[in-house]
Amino acid sequence: MTPTSLIIVTDRGTLKAYKVNDTPTRGPSLQLVQAFDTTDAHGRYQDKLTDQAGSFPSGVAPGQGSSIAERTGIETENDRRIVKQLADSIVEVVEREGKDGWSFAAPASIHSAVVDLLPATVRDKIVEHVKSDLVKIEPAKLPGHFRSLQSM
Repeated sequence: MTPTSLIIVTDRGTLKAYKVNDTPTRGPSLQLVQAFDTTDAHGRYQDKLTDQAGSFPSGVAPGQGSSIAERTGIETENDRRIVKQLADSIVEVVEREGKDGWSFAAPASIHSAVVDLLPATVRDKIVEHVKSDLVKIEPAKLPGHFRSLQSM
């Protein structure tokens, strides 16, 4: 099995990348090399958008559309941007830090979408996929969630 030199964990709002350092007596130790929050993932739509000047018709008057349908388009576009931003950041980190192979953890709801946006050169280096939200797990406990880091 290709060794994991990097672990990347993400959710819709946060990405953390850890470099894996192998210690002979204590097993792998993780060093944070990148962390960021995606700005589009945080906050409420009502704080970011306005329905003034007819941006979102209420549907009360005949011929006006439903604001719910319009917001769905905005939510879909926002999700697409978040996933693209995560994929771009992963490419940058892997090209800089993930020389051998890397492991990736993300919630099942976004995991495939992020992986699909990665170029083949980055995607092919993935040693292990974990479909779980591990962003809030403390670094010392992360190796327990990856089989590639557990001693045989």
